[in-house]
Amino acid sequence: MRGKPFFMISLLISLILFTGCEPKPQPIHMGSDQCDYCRMIITEREFASQAVNNQGRAFKFDSAECMAAFDLTTENRDNIHSFWVPNFLDREEWLEANDAVFLHSETLRSPMGLFLSAYTNRASAVQMQNEYGGEIIDYNRVKVIVENAWLQNGSNTQNMHR
Repeated sequence: MRGKPFFMISLLISLILFTGCEPKPQPIHMGSDQCDYCRMIITEREFASQAVNNQGRAFKFDSAECMAAFDLTTENRDNIHSFWVPNFLDREEWLEANDAVFLHSETLRSPMGLFLSAYTNRASAVQMQNEYGGEIIDYNRVKVIVENAWLQNGSNTQNMHR
């Protein structure tokens, strides 16, 4: 009789611990945290992005383009749990990069100059597109843009900032 209550309590504690341990975005300290890709100080909340590994460690970036370059070049991709970008219209809201809708507009400059901003849904992106022009894209297209602009022919922006 004594073993059953102990088992139930242990099971309950295990469930509580495991359900609360989902890796999630971490706070970014503007003006002091450094981009884990280009090493610049992160200063613009509307562009700051991050990758979170399976252990919950956040790799912080000053822009979606640095995060995408990290995604394309990291050697330990299997240990990355998720990629996160801020909603440009609500900078406190984190969006999973694969679920976000991006605007690639040359009149809305991002810190690393590839003109990328993220939104919760297509309607929000269209609203900004009406104001700034550009093309609505997804995270896979963001990675193609970064690949073409920075990583082809050995021109890696990470080396340009060191």
